[in-house]
Amino acid sequence: MKNKFYTALEKNFVTYSNLLSIDVIDNKEPLVPLTKTSILFGYKPAMSDMKKFGKNILVRRKVAEMLEQAQNLLKRNNKGISLFVTYGYRNLSVQKKNFKEIFSKIALNDFYPNPIDLYEKVHQNIAVPTVAGHPTGGAVDIIIVNSNTKKVIDFGSEQYDFLSKKSFAFSPEISKKSINNRMLLRKIMMQVGFAPYDAEWWHFSYGDREWAFYCKKPYALYDQITKEKIQKL
Repeated sequence: MKNKFYTALEKNFVTYSNLLSIDVIDNKEPLVPLTKTSILFGYKPAMSDMKKFGKNILVRRKVAEMLEQAQNLLKRNNKGISLFVTYGYRNLSVQKKNFKEIFSKIALNDFYPNPIDLYEKVHQNIAVPTVAGHPTGGAVDIIIVNSNTKKVIDFGSEQYDFLSKKSFAFSPEISKKSINNRMLLRKIMMQVGFAPYDAEWWHFSYGDREWAFYCKKPYALYDQITKEKIQKL
């Protein structure tokens, strides 16, 4: 029964083909560091590649503004807790490197007559670079923590636990408390305009292809940002 439930959830996840069909008209909005906001942020050991930006996490300017709005909305009715961003912009070269590693493993283990099917399979593990959200600066990984201790509240699974399907936003294997906490985060983020990603309860985006697909927009606002463009900021 549990496996059937997860299979049903997976059928509704956004696919590589879905994202590939979305046009992008980049609005040239700059990246800004979260140090210029009141948002709490920090790195997770599992995502050490973020450290190449020093102590900053970068996001598009509009995303930073929306995070501030979400923080205010959360604190309005919930005392003692805060939003905490663990990931923002990812260098496109890092996305490509990670993608190639997983692509090679999957391609060696199985044969896919149709290349699109191979890309779809890899995309379930890591986003294909050309459609990935983090390299646009529009995607964030975010949790809720105790404002004083910075301890994460109970979400039912560890963030970045990709080995367990408990990472699915609507996993049936978590407690009522965990479900409520996930729905609190989801409600706050969606209220200010972010789109959720149902395979990862902590992932939200604005302006990228995933946002455009989820919100039925005519096109995405953010394209991938290369290392060269970062250096010009």
